[in-house]
This record gives sequence, C-alpha cells and structure tokens, in this order.
Amino acid sequence: MKPRELCEKAWQEIAGDFPDFKIIRKGQTLKKTSKNKDLTYEIYFQANRNNYECSVEFIPHIAIYSKGMKKANINNGFVFGGEMGALLGRTPFKWWQLAGASYKYTVEEISRLIREYIIPIFDDFEDTETNIENILNGKPAVHNLLYYVYYFGGKNKAEKYFNKILKEDKFKNKYIRFYNKLKEMSEEEIYQVSNEFNGTGLIQFAYLNGLKIEE
Repeated sequence: MKPRELCEKAWQEIAGDFPDFKIIRKGQTLKKTSKNKDLTYEIYFQANRNNYECSVEFIPHIAIYSKGMKKANINNGFVFGGEMGALLGRTPFKWWQLAGASYKYTVEEISRLIREYIIPIFDDFEDTETNIENILNGKPAVHNLLYYVYYFGGKNKAEKYFNKILKEDKFKNKYIRFYNKLKEMSEEEIYQVSNEFNGTGLIQFAYLNGLKIEE
C-alpha cells in the first residue's frame, strides 16, 4: 500500500469513531458545525511530505472558525486551534507513525486523544457565556482568544483578557512599549505597520478597539 493510501485508510478509520463530523478529502479533514451554526470545528491531518514505504507519518491539527468573526473582519474568523501535541501540553509537533506494527496503536491512540481531549474543547464552545468566563479565569492566556472574547463577550471582557495576556506574557514590556508607540500614530499609519514581531497584530487590534492597559 502506498504511503498516501495508508494515511487515508487510517484517517477514515479515525473518522469512523466520530460520526457527527463530515468527512472531507478521504478523511484528511473532519468538520462539524456548532448548534448555533456560527462555529466550525475542524480536525485536520497533515501527512509528512517525506513519507515513504518504511515510514508513514502524520500530525493532527484542530481549528475553530467563526462565520460572524470572519464577516466582521476579525482575525479572519479564526477562533482557536493549533497542532494537537502542543495544545494538549504534550510533545509539540509529534509525528505519528503508521508503518508496520505502529498502525493499530496510532489509529486507536489518536481516536482516544480526540475523544478525551479535543471533543471536550469543542463542546466548551457550545456554551459561549460559560466558555468566556472560563477563558477569563483560566490559564494560560491564549492570544487568539482575545478576538473571540471581544466579538462574543464585548469590550469590557476583552479588556480584562487583554490585560491578563500582558500580565502573563514574557514580552509584556515589549507589548506595552509598542502600544504606547501607536498612540503617536494616525489610524491609517497604524494599519500600515508591518508585523514587526509576534503579537504586533494583537496589540494593534487592542489599541484600535479601545482596550486600555491597566496602570
């Protein structure tokens, strides 16, 4: 069996454990729509481009998108997601092996991880109000969730979360200096600022939407 065919066989077996999800591209992508029809929950399997007969690997990713946020031109609709290992606090960018005797273990383990850890994350987003409260009070702060909190929870809660991000981030002082630098610019100039560092877009969004830094 060719590496691609082996991947697709495994992905479709995994997909079979989650009948609520729509199977796309022979199991490489699984999608489900939230009850309120706004959010899309996605599981995506990335095949290793160097796969060959003796080594067939892939990495699972997850993503949550919002139609409303995309329409409002907020973070291109992206709510939350990333590579599964990093999201679960495990080995980041762990490649899962399908060749040989590894196949059965990998398929069963990925299904288990999705069922025990990823599905509950998706379920949390079904109750927006409770989810936002949990995000505000949880750790650690995640940059992308600021856009979600702003859109669904409003400015006051977003401002609280913005300050939570600053408090916890090791680049706090860098972010504050950049925020203060934006005060000297026109709105047009702010939009033209390139992504000088990771977090530039976040600080621009916070400033342009009136999120204040606590003294």
